[in-house]
Amino acid sequence: MAIFRSIKELTRALQQGSKLLGNMFLQRKTVGVKYDDALDTLDGDENKLKYLITYGVVVQMGDSLELDDAYQRFFEEVLAVNEDINISSVKMYIDKLNLSISSYLEAENNSRREGFLRDIRHTFKNIDNATQRNVIDLKRNVDDTYKQEPNFKIKELRLKDFDEKARVIGELIHQTERVMDEQTIFFSSVSDYGLKQTISEVREGLRESAHGLIAVSAQIIDYLNRIEYQSRLVKRVRQLKYLRDQFMIEQATNVKELMAQTNVVWMERQPKYTTRVSLDFLRNEDIALGILDNIRQRLTKKASIKSRLAEKIDKAYLEEQTENTMAFNHQELLNGFLAQSSDLFHYLWNYSFTETLDKESRLVLFLQMASQYPDQMLYTDEIQTIDNIAYPIIYPQ
Repeated sequence: MAIFRSIKELTRALQQGSKLLGNMFLQRKTVGVKYDDALDTLDGDENKLKYLITYGVVVQMGDSLELDDAYQRFFEEVLAVNEDINISSVKMYIDKLNLSISSYLEAENNSRREGFLRDIRHTFKNIDNATQRNVIDLKRNVDDTYKQEPNFKIKELRLKDFDEKARVIGELIHQTERVMDEQTIFFSSVSDYGLKQTISEVREGLRESAHGLIAVSAQIIDYLNRIEYQSRLVKRVRQLKYLRDQFMIEQATNVKELMAQTNVVWMERQPKYTTRVSLDFLRNEDIALGILDNIRQRLTKKASIKSRLAEKIDKAYLEEQTENTMAFNHQELLNGFLAQSSDLFHYLWNYSFTETLDKESRLVLFLQMASQYPDQMLYTDEIQTIDNIAYPIIYPQ
């Protein structure tokens, strides 16, 4: 099999077969594309098709064509639609980090040290990107498996596999954070701003991935518990169905008594089923007269209700109106009361307000002032009367 020698050569081949590759990618989960159909997609240019087959972009299996696994994984990862969780070995990542750090410490040439620093930065970024992508893919695959897989056993097996992959991702996060903590002196001593920025970004990314992984693990446990409950329920239903089919359900269980005690839909409305009456029935049967009379009464009732609708609101009720209310400045009245020697009742009774005030309003104002400022007034036991009104004598404090 031929291989591409440059990026330019690869991108040109992908561009020439983009229409075919797009169709094959959409059908990657179903069946392979027939050779003749692929040729029609490329407008009959067989040289383009043979070129893709020769360089391994497309794999020919008999009369069918499929995308090569490497290109399919590449497209899925770039488009973030991959279903397989790509979990590399935790030991491989950690060993590569430790090797790059040790090589940097042993290197004497500055140019080689720069290369090792670049390897360290790339390894950290690869771990961060792989972890974040795996957490996102894991969450999507968990939801899709639970909601779309019809077989309970397969659903349970796949969810348990996802749970193990979540454990491996968590172990990678833990080991990476451990390396950063143990090599704190090394990272702080290296005068490379890019490495320090990478370490900070990776720490934040791993923290977010760890939080997301906790949520995914909790979701997996919840789904597994639901599957176990549903499996037990299905098993019991199947047992009851077997007993019913064998006419043994009444002798083996008390299902009738339990069903008689159960009334879980008592709040639902009584279902009503309407049946259309034929024209022949309405024309030839006497009982149809009652139906027609009932319809006539309903139509008449609707018309009468419509005729009794209220008229428009009079515009006079929609006009703005103002209402004036009197407000008293109690603090100003108190200051005037404290500056004189008369009792509170006589002070308010004879006070000259800007508006005309009746006796009842002055009496209410007296009660308000007497109860509002108890610390600034002297209450006596003396009672006097005016216009059949008994009031206590209250002096300024």
